[in-house]
Amino acid sequence: MNTREMCVTENGLDLAAINPSNGLQFSPNLYRFLRKQGSTRAKTWRVFRDGDNTLWVGLLDDGWLHGARLMGILCYGAREQAWAHVPGSIGDLQEIPQFWADYMRIGRCAIDPEHRMSFIGDETRWLVHGNERSCLWCGNAHQRLETWVEEVRHERWVTG
Repeated sequence: MNTREMCVTENGLDLAAINPSNGLQFSPNLYRFLRKQGSTRAKTWRVFRDGDNTLWVGLLDDGWLHGARLMGILCYGAREQAWAHVPGSIGDLQEIPQFWADYMRIGRCAIDPEHRMSFIGDETRWLVHGNERSCLWCGNAHQRLETWVEEVRHERWVTG
């Protein structure tokens, strides 16, 4: 989507479906933020990626992004502020069209498909068996624990 267009159609997000009471894979802070913004915004706001790979949640209107960084939302929930960002101040934004559908299906794994981030409630994310683990939220990630030893040499000058 071109950053000059206005995106006002429904995004397909069902706010009730991502209520954390439906599963620990859903972010309590994202839910609280969207609920605070109101049903119209929750139904029309999209997710965008900027040139620095930062994710944004909001609405584009004539080049202005009305919204907030997704990471701020995940950290601060309803306390995160949505702002009107001047055209060009964030750079070129690319919509992630399937984000909300993916989020409703696999929760926070849509935010972290590489499974490198930690989330609040992360202890429910993994089924650990020995030195292997599988993601319970999406079922698509399987990892094994790697162990290694590093030698570290220290030197310092001391008063003698």
